[in-house]
Amino acid sequence: MRLPSTRLRRVLTTLGATALLTLAASGQSWASTPTVRWTTGAPTPVTQLTLPMSFGAAPDASGIYFAYYTTLESGTRPYAGFQPKPVGSNGKSQLQAVFSSFNADATTTDSNCQYGADGGAGVSCAVRFDYTKGTMYSLVLRRASDDGTTQLMTGDVVNTATGATVAHIGGFRLPVASGRFKAADAGFVEPYQTAGCAQRVTVTYGKPSGTEGGVTYTGGLPAVTDPASGSCLSSTSTETGAGRQVTVTGDQYAGQ
Repeated sequence: MRLPSTRLRRVLTTLGATALLTLAASGQSWASTPTVRWTTGAPTPVTQLTLPMSFGAAPDASGIYFAYYTTLESGTRPYAGFQPKPVGSNGKSQLQAVFSSFNADATTTDSNCQYGADGGAGVSCAVRFDYTKGTMYSLVLRRASDDGTTQLMTGDVVNTATGATVAHIGGFRLPVASGRFKAADAGFVEPYQTAGCAQRVTVTYGKPSGTEGGVTYTGGLPAVTDPASGSCLSSTSTETGAGRQVTVTGDQYAGQ
């Protein structure tokens, strides 16, 4: 698959349903960040995607986005992922989950979403939640329904082990011709703020799965590859019993 040359879309929100803020472009492109390849192993496009990930060491890690592309049958390409955040006022570690569309036809009435994506057309949805280090959380993305003209796309965070919903990210409507999720796709690890170049974050990718027609298919562990040049981030990767453990380190990380 050819890497796109357009700049990445970036989104940052304040807590809960308050307004989303679009970050200025940092000049990074998807082709110059660590990249992720993943598959559900499904033989056809799927109505639901489940993308699991856990976070280990992520102290005050603002500025790094662990994202998945989720291309639909029409070619429109929502993003979803996690952004580690500083410890909240309650003293607990926080993650921000993001689900966004850059389709000019996207609409929303969800209180976790607003219009606009990286200064352009689309819809951006996000929510912060307290998380436990080492616990696997899944982004669960669904083509939830359609009315013959538009289809509702929803995103939630689920505790992978228990199946309990942890947080609702948001939802938006796209033209019904957008279709289902492709069974395999890509992703990236982006320093969307300068601060990301001074961070070290350890994550574990679980096996993505896709559900279609009541059948769930599970793929292998995602692969993470560093670019030849152009990024302030580098990564090391190893397979563990829990999944693909990846440590991402910025070139300004001071080892604190």
